[in-house]
Amino acid sequence: MSGPAIPEPSPTRDQDKEIPVTSIRIYDPADGAALPELPPLPIGVLVVGTAELLQQAADLPQPRFIFIYDGQAVSLQFAPEQASVRAVTRWALRFGSVMTSQPGTGTDGPETWYRTDFDYYGIAVTAYAHIPAAPAST
Repeated sequence: MSGPAIPEPSPTRDQDKEIPVTSIRIYDPADGAALPELPPLPIGVLVVGTAELLQQAADLPQPRFIFIYDGQAVSLQFAPEQASVRAVTRWALRFGSVMTSQPGTGTDGPETWYRTDFDYYGIAVTAYAHIPAAPAST
């Protein structure tokens, strides 16, 4: 006598395949490993970041020249006049930095170099002015 066919057990689909597993390592400063370096920003992103910086500082004196470097840096050059000392100081105060000065020699003689350095969302910013020394009084 024959009866209904009894199917043989078959493996489930999950047992047929390997399950890919992805592991994500979360940075833990306690393990002593250094943070991985981020890739450099493209020059176009630096330009946009500089435009945002200038917009945020719209109420400050504006630089005479702006230099954007692919090394993740921006320089803001102010005019070679005494008013630029105050301008660089105001930029330093706005962005939590200090202004430094040092004597130097320019193409037309002695100068004082004023500068401040600060970070703006990962972009190294330098604001500076080279002010010619006042003529010596006789």
